[in-house]
Amino acid sequence: MNQPDPECYGDQEFEDSLEPRHLIRRTDAVARAGGMMLGAGTSSLRVRQLMRRSAKALGLGHIASSITFTSLAMTVERRGVFRTKVVEVPKPGVNAHRIAMLQKLSNEMPERITATELDRQLDRIDHADPLYPAWLRGIMVALACASVAVLAGGGWREIGTVLPASALAYLLFRRLGRWQINHLAVVMVSAFTASALYLLGTGMLDRLFGEPSPRMAAGFICASIFLIPGFPLVTAGLELTRLDLTAGLPRAAYASMILLAITIGVWIVANLGGVTAETAPPLGVEPWQVWAIRVVASFIAVVGWAMMLNSPLRAAMASGAVAVAGNAVRLELIDLGVAEHVATFAGCFIIGLGCALLGRLFGLEKIIMTVPTLLVSIPGAFALRSLLHLDQNHTDLAVTQGMTALLGVIAMVGGLSAARMLTDPEWTFTRDDPPHLREVVPGLRRRKLRS
Repeated sequence: MNQPDPECYGDQEFEDSLEPRHLIRRTDAVARAGGMMLGAGTSSLRVRQLMRRSAKALGLGHIASSITFTSLAMTVERRGVFRTKVVEVPKPGVNAHRIAMLQKLSNEMPERITATELDRQLDRIDHADPLYPAWLRGIMVALACASVAVLAGGGWREIGTVLPASALAYLLFRRLGRWQINHLAVVMVSAFTASALYLLGTGMLDRLFGEPSPRMAAGFICASIFLIPGFPLVTAGLELTRLDLTAGLPRAAYASMILLAITIGVWIVANLGGVTAETAPPLGVEPWQVWAIRVVASFIAVVGWAMMLNSPLRAAMASGAVAVAGNAVRLELIDLGVAEHVATFAGCFIIGLGCALLGRLFGLEKIIMTVPTLLVSIPGAFALRSLLHLDQNHTDLAVTQGMTALLGVIAMVGGLSAARMLTDPEWTFTRDDPPHLREVVPGLRRRKLRS
C-alpha cells in the first residue's frame, strides 16, 4: 500500500490523509446506537447486541465493549486497523418507547447498511416525540399511586388525598429535572413534597369529618411510589444474574441511592407529622368485592406506571393484564398464610413468564412490559413501618419489618430473573450465540419434525 508523501501536504493535511475515515464514520455510528440504547435505560446485553449487529451490517470485524451504567467503551476492527470510542451518558433516564424502537432496529438489522442510513434511522428514533402529553402522564401517575394505595388497604379518603399529592409531586419532579438539578436532590424533594401534601390533605379531611382515618398510613408511602427506580432495579438484578458485574453493580448502587433519597424525604415528613406504624384494618366488604377491587387496582396501577415510562399503549395494556394474574397469585398466597417474600417470588415468576409469552405472541419488548408490573409487588408498607419503628426505638420491630422489605425486593428481582432464564436463552447462557430451546432439548426437535 502506497503511503502519502509528507512533502506534498501540509502538516495537518498529512495527518488527515492517514486517518481511516471510513472506519471512523462507521465506529461513530455503532457507538451512537449503543449510547442511545444505554441512555434509554435497558440492559447491557441489549446494548451489546445492537452494537454487534450494527457493526456486522457496517462491514466491521471484531467488536469488544465494556459497558457501565453511565458509559461504554468499544473497540472495533476492520482490515487490521482498530478504532476505540468512548461514549458517556451523563443523565441516566428511562424511555420505554425508545427501547422498543431501538430493539426493533436491532432485530431487523439488514445484512448490509451504510453509516449514513444507520444514522438516518437513529435520527428518526432520537427525534421521536413522547407518546403521551405531560398532563396525561400526570393523571396516569396519580391514578397509579392511588391504585397502589387501594392495594395497601386504603379507602376513599386515602385515594382522594393521594391523587392530587402524587400528581403535583410528579409535575415538580419533571420541572426540577428540566433545570438539571442534582438528581438525588430532585428525588428527595419530590418524595418530601408528595408525603407532605398527602399528610396535609389527610389532616384537612380529618378536621372535616371530625375523626382521623384508621387507614391513613396505608396511603402515605404510595404518594411518592412513582419515584421507585424500576428499570435500574430490574436491569441490575438481570445483569448480576448473568454475572455482568461491570454493568450490574453500578445500576444496583444507583437504585439503592434513589431508594435512600426517597426514604429520607418520606421519613422527614413522617417524623415531623407523627405518622404511626399502623396496619390498615380490613375493608369490610364481601370477598368477591375485595377481589374485584384488587383486579381493577392492579391493572390501573401498572398501566399508569407504564405510560409514565413512555411505554406504547399495547405494551402497557399487556403489562396490566399480566400483573393482574401475577398479583392475584401473590395476594392469594399471602391470604393462605405463605410468607410475603415467597408469595412475591411466585407472583413475579408468573409475571415474568406472562411477559415472555405475550411479548412473543404480540412482538413486544419484554423488559418494557416487565418493569411496570413490579409496582403491585413493591414492599413499601414494610419499609415505612421499619423506619417508623426505628424512629420510636422499637429496634426489634424495625429489623423485622426491614428484613421483610429487603426480602421482598430480592424476591421480586429473583422471580423475574428466574422466569427470564427459563424463557430466554440469552439469559440462560453466557455465550454470544446461545442455543435455542430445541437445540438444548433434542426430543423437542424430533417431535417437531414428526409433526
